[in-house]
Amino acid sequence: MKRAISLLLILLLSSCAQQVDSIKEDKDTLVANSNTGYLLIGIDLSYKVQYLDIGGENSIRLTEKDLQQGKRYFLIDMPAGEYAFKDISFNKWRSLELLKGYWDFQVQPNVISYVGHLKTSSYGFSTVAKLENRSSQALTYLEENFPTLLKSRKVRYHGPGEDPFFERVESTLEGGK
Repeated sequence: MKRAISLLLILLLSSCAQQVDSIKEDKDTLVANSNTGYLLIGIDLSYKVQYLDIGGENSIRLTEKDLQQGKRYFLIDMPAGEYAFKDISFNKWRSLELLKGYWDFQVQPNVISYVGHLKTSSYGFSTVAKLENRSSQALTYLEENFPTLLKSRKVRYHGPGEDPFFERVESTLEGGK
């Protein structure tokens, strides 16, 4: 009986979302040809968020520390695969369970996968969350803060919808050489 309870506890704990820290140093830590990529999320919060759960190949939880009000970016390395924003919690009484489809994204191996800017707004008693594509702002952020990483990895938009912005910038720069 003790073994069964221990096994159940291990399974429950291993299925929980892992907390991660954003990359701070401008160096490429991925092994060439690995099945890992970088995830870049823009954060633009006008309303406090307690946590954001992301599920998929590797489930993670962004906490209040990561999601402070204001504008910032979150960059981490993750296994390549299909992911989705699952749940946004504003406090212990108020959260948004996110619809499937719109909140889905992917992390591709060996690239920086930009998935959009998470934006929250509050209107009276209602709080709204949306994912906006701001590819040009994301590229500016990477150029200013991660130029070494940007030289070694391509950036691609992998959020909802399609956006060839990064490919067009690359072809323009290659055409100018």
